[in-house]
Amino acid sequence: MIQALQNIVGAENVLDDQDTLERFSRDRSLASPKNPAAVVKADSTETIQELVRFANTTKTPLIPSSSGTHFWGASLPDQGGVVVDLSGMNKILEIDPRNRRVKIEPGVTWPQLQEALKEHDQMPLNPLFPHPQSSALTGSLEGEPMLIPKYEYGDPVLSSEIVLGNGDLFHTGMASAANTQGVYPEGPGINFFSFFQAAQGTLGIVCWQNIKTEYRPVHQKAWFIEFGDLEDAADPIYKLQRRHVGNECFVLNKFLMAQLLCEGDAKEFAKLMDVLPPYSLVLIIAGAPRRPLERIAYEEEALMEVAAEFSIQPQKTVGGIAGLGNTMIDKLRNLPSDGDYWKTGFKNSSQDIFFITTMDRAQGYVDIALGYAAGYGLNINEVGVYMQPLERGRACHVSICLPCDLDSPADRETIGGLHCELSEKLIEKDACFSRPYGPWADMVYRKASTYSATLKELKQVFDPNNILNPGKLCF
Repeated sequence: MIQALQNIVGAENVLDDQDTLERFSRDRSLASPKNPAAVVKADSTETIQELVRFANTTKTPLIPSSSGTHFWGASLPDQGGVVVDLSGMNKILEIDPRNRRVKIEPGVTWPQLQEALKEHDQMPLNPLFPHPQSSALTGSLEGEPMLIPKYEYGDPVLSSEIVLGNGDLFHTGMASAANTQGVYPEGPGINFFSFFQAAQGTLGIVCWQNIKTEYRPVHQKAWFIEFGDLEDAADPIYKLQRRHVGNECFVLNKFLMAQLLCEGDAKEFAKLMDVLPPYSLVLIIAGAPRRPLERIAYEEEALMEVAAEFSIQPQKTVGGIAGLGNTMIDKLRNLPSDGDYWKTGFKNSSQDIFFITTMDRAQGYVDIALGYAAGYGLNINEVGVYMQPLERGRACHVSICLPCDLDSPADRETIGGLHCELSEKLIEKDACFSRPYGPWADMVYRKASTYSATLKELKQVFDPNNILNPGKLCF
């Protein structure tokens, strides 16, 4: 097998040394390590097609991996096989400012993309302060929530080039028509692109993708509003979103806000935990490129009207932290290209439970989560909560962040038990787990037998030999 792979990609691009296999056998989740037989570095669509044809001939599982780090177990080889490392395919193929899109390969990281877009007065629609090594293509494809909850950015994917599990080359959206650049996501013909979203590489390997971009602000201001709980924040955010106030809009509890601001300094973290409010709404009002100051003025006027209606006070900071507005804008506009993940300053991993609900129901789910955390002996002040409005408040993403020391067997056992039990409870209470990673797959798909059967039929069409990331989802 090694010889056959070397014939496809070259000997230098086939790795089977123990250190490499060990590195790809685990990630930052609680999933058990699973060694691949080899790791293959792909560099083109043609190479990926050859690898897929080889896998079909030999019935070898292929596991696509595009990021330099992973959190959910989605890239672990559950049934062995070969990891296809796409991180070297890291070209930004085209930037189209007029249509606000960018065409990227799977290895392009969020910081790399942000930096490249700056000179075109554009910026990516990234999730909340992503890991420096995380793939922008994967984040967009998997439906990670964007920080700007505009309707048009509810789904950032436009069109893609995909190698299916049977080896065929497939294009979605306008890219399926000859001599087009792939701006429109749904056509011509049937809307195929959503089949591959949140599919964890089980239906095809994406070689490039067009994703949406936003204008980089010419002028911007950061506003903060303190809340005692999420329930108090729901109605004001609903009203702000319906009046289209602001670009970035999200809520962090003090534990996550302290981690974000302390940059690994334990003394600073303790100080921030003392002064920060229970929850902080972060709202960036921005103007670009046309008449930016006028836009900021009328959005600020609307902000103050909503604040007066709900007797809340927008501020330039929270907790008396000097220069917080500039700090937050700098963090948003200049993603670090190296260093570790901001959530790992407290412990070396964060085991997140995330789902979609509505803002008026978020508090109930958080109460359940904190109750379970207390039952497992956790300090509820050391549990992170993040709420992200989606599509102007139509729904929201909620993350419950559980710090965990992956090097501690006791911590792994405690957090692992809490993670599974709490996830089951939240699903029972109708939280929507739209990205069923790892153990969530069984919890979700056993409640949706008709949907699972349909997915399996689709899998037979796109990947008849089940060689792409087998063992994930309901496959």
